[in-house]
Amino acid sequence: MLGRMMVSALALMSGVAYAQTAPTETPVPAPTSAPASATNDRVVYEVAFYARFNPQNAMDMVNNTPGFTLNSGDERRGFSGAVGNVLVDGLRPTAKGQSIDSILARIPANQIVRLEVLRGAEVAGDASGQATLINIVRAPTAGSGVYEVGFEYSNQNQDRLMPRADIGYNGRNGQLEWGVGLRLITQNRDLIGERDFYDGAGVLQRHADMTNPRNLWDPYYNANIAFPLFGGRFSATGMINPDWFNAQRQTFDFTTPTGDPDGSLTQRWKEEGTLSEVGLNYDRDFGPWSLALVGLRTQHPFEYNETAVEYDALGVVTETAVVNSERETIETILRGTLSRSFGPQHRIEFGGEGAVNTLDSEFQFILDTGGGPSVIPIPNSNVTVEEERADLFAVHTWRPNDRWSLESRVAWETSTLTFTGDADQTTELSFWKPSFQLTRTFGGNNQLRLRYYRDVGQLDFDDFVSSTSLADDLIDGGNPDLQPQTDWRAEVGGDLRFPGGAALGFALVHHQISDVNDLVVLINTQGTPDPGDDEPFDAPGNIGDAEAWSLDLNFSSRIPFIPNSRLTVEAEFWDTEVTDPVTGNPRIISWQPESEVDIAFRQDFPEQRWSWGIEAYKQGEVQGYRLTDVDTQEEGPWVDLWWETTALPNNMKLRLWAANIGNGEVLRDRRIFGPDRNGPLVAQQLTNREFATSPWFILELSGSF
Repeated sequence: MLGRMMVSALALMSGVAYAQTAPTETPVPAPTSAPASATNDRVVYEVAFYARFNPQNAMDMVNNTPGFTLNSGDERRGFSGAVGNVLVDGLRPTAKGQSIDSILARIPANQIVRLEVLRGAEVAGDASGQATLINIVRAPTAGSGVYEVGFEYSNQNQDRLMPRADIGYNGRNGQLEWGVGLRLITQNRDLIGERDFYDGAGVLQRHADMTNPRNLWDPYYNANIAFPLFGGRFSATGMINPDWFNAQRQTFDFTTPTGDPDGSLTQRWKEEGTLSEVGLNYDRDFGPWSLALVGLRTQHPFEYNETAVEYDALGVVTETAVVNSERETIETILRGTLSRSFGPQHRIEFGGEGAVNTLDSEFQFILDTGGGPSVIPIPNSNVTVEEERADLFAVHTWRPNDRWSLESRVAWETSTLTFTGDADQTTELSFWKPSFQLTRTFGGNNQLRLRYYRDVGQLDFDDFVSSTSLADDLIDGGNPDLQPQTDWRAEVGGDLRFPGGAALGFALVHHQISDVNDLVVLINTQGTPDPGDDEPFDAPGNIGDAEAWSLDLNFSSRIPFIPNSRLTVEAEFWDTEVTDPVTGNPRIISWQPESEVDIAFRQDFPEQRWSWGIEAYKQGEVQGYRLTDVDTQEEGPWVDLWWETTALPNNMKLRLWAANIGNGEVLRDRRIFGPDRNGPLVAQQLTNREFATSPWFILELSGSF
């Protein structure tokens, strides 16, 4: 498995290797020089380094930091591992509902003094568990705002301009800090396509032309304040996000193999909810000890309504299905840590985290096939889930000299899950989570690390609750018996810096996974004791042990033969193997993409004050293995071209995007076997979707005030 994955990685990097042997580039002006200073565990980029990129906010600067990949954190309950890899003035933003990129976009570039890439012992004990962090250091006294306003025009759906905005103000006076912000994202697009239906012999049975016009209205309102309190520092953040997303009229127009009308399916759906979050943080030193307290509460009521009407070839209604779903999630977290150093060589930290998480789900499926509407019971769809969880940990960091550091960590997690409603049961869970990381610095500014640790997957509460997929005629099952998977990981990683500002970060990981989260078969009894009407359905569940390799890469470099240019490649590759519970044969883990590659190129013309660039993203195949079918999906490449200039008053920046210039596709191949995947192929569905127009355009004006 490792060999196949390394071949993909080497193929991706081969062009970069060739570029490194090309003739030397024309000298770059002073602001684009290499990092101003560095220690073994801290690489410092002064603000002058970013001048060539004309940054308006911290996000612009982070995106152009060599060798660093922004990580917004895993979708996990709790604070640990879900908070990303960003610090602001050495402190972590107390937020989960707010995205890291939105927080960074509200920090004006004129407030920033430098950015620091932290590694090795500098990140020991960090709540994120990340190997690399970035710290944004601001001026001690500053007050200013930043704005980015514009619109998107796609010539799709309702053919109108869709506004977008990101506006924030941060005031600082010594240790007193406050800020307010607004972010608005809107979209008006139409995802069109076609689906062909074949029998097991590959003969076309039916064709469908599809449209899917949809609107998005997604505003965020936020505020923050921080000030000295009782000899320490208190900070509070708040956010509210009332979002709205709908499809006016999603259609499937069916035809026979000869092109004659063969009925249609029309779907209208709407989802809306309000995400809110309040975060509190208190930090104080007690002599050599440092205390950090975190409190966080996130609440998200959510409603989804869908109506699907099926017509025959004459336009007569043959079936109507209605789905009404209401869910509300609430997460409350308390976390505390104490840490101190014992001279330059030793540092300890210990602490704990407690959380209460709830999900309340109400679901109704109504079907009318001509005899009147009737409620169809869906198993595990009306459920209340409550989790009480505690996580205790201790960390010791030893730095015997400037070249070596060793981090030892032990943690213990325990939780109680209680289900009421369609499922009534209680589950007790507990896990030990040791971790060891050895870091070696060499060549003055390069690091390699060896890490061995146990990761415990955090269960997604939505996996406990069932819903339906009307277009695919499937039950998306929920399973209260789902257990978290555990993963022993052996990692070799590095952060390498080269002359001329090039940087390479990598992590090669071997995974030994137990209780793999995949898909299993459950039985829908239809609410009756008669086994004759039982129907199997697929739901998340545990299928045994698995082995996997993963490789993360981040490479950034100037291209020698293109003046004032920079190429950035971020990539992730997976190779997994698990024994299929239906066939007994080895296969990959469901819904794990085999690859994701993000490539960005930019070229700057500082004298003329303009830049241009191109960005491309491609996700490789992902497969899901249900009882009767294999569902293969792939998307992209998504390619965007942009041009920007700062030749405007007050150093404003104007950027024009031509989005999706490559007319990216969303592909799906669903193969159905009978009576299960041990049997012969009985049907196949091939789906190809793309946006109605390509490209569409986005215009943004940004600046500070």
